[in-house]
Amino acid sequence: MRVRGSAGRSWSLGLLAFLALVVGAYALFLYGSPDGIKEQGFVTEKGSMPDLWYSVLWGHAVSAGIAIAIGWFQFIKRFRHRSPKVHRTIGYIYAAMIGIGGITGLYLAFYANGGLIAKVGFGTLSILWLYSLYRALKSIIVHRNKAEHGRWMARNYALTCAAITLRLYTALAAGIWKITDTNESFFVIAWICWVPNLLFIEMLMSRKKRIGMTHETGIHPKI
Repeated sequence: MRVRGSAGRSWSLGLLAFLALVVGAYALFLYGSPDGIKEQGFVTEKGSMPDLWYSVLWGHAVSAGIAIAIGWFQFIKRFRHRSPKVHRTIGYIYAAMIGIGGITGLYLAFYANGGLIAKVGFGTLSILWLYSLYRALKSIIVHRNKAEHGRWMARNYALTCAAITLRLYTALAAGIWKITDTNESFFVIAWICWVPNLLFIEMLMSRKKRIGMTHETGIHPKI
């Protein structure tokens, strides 16, 4: 059972790494240039926007792209134990990128397609993104609590992965329901791109906690 569980975790992390690298590279390739960003389809749909908006979008795309591309690496247990200095260095970079991504995301939320519901959805995502980062940093810097730090970073990366699910749901909306206008789809996608992610990681952590308590007490649930 342990071999099967380990193989399942490796497969899941491998899939996550693949998706994270693809989405990260996609963001950096399409939005990596402040000048070229105005030529992208999503941006052209917005029409004329303030110059600050383009700069903020560029900062958000680059920072979030880097964060999602490197964040998954931090959850490899063997890597954390064998290379703690590298783990911390990547962590500093990740935290800086989330800080930039969260602040710029909050600004961009005010201009989001999909109306007020979408604006609130993306704004809430940005606030929770920053809050979970704050709690993760506080738990390790102030309290030196690695377990709590790990839990908050897991929540944070689940929110970071909204970049993956947003693109997935946008593609599904276009492919299945033929909804290509984000003004029609984002009022839903702005919420489902991150709420299920957060619920899923909470479920995984709750299950892990129950298993840990079972091992400690020696009491196993009946099957």
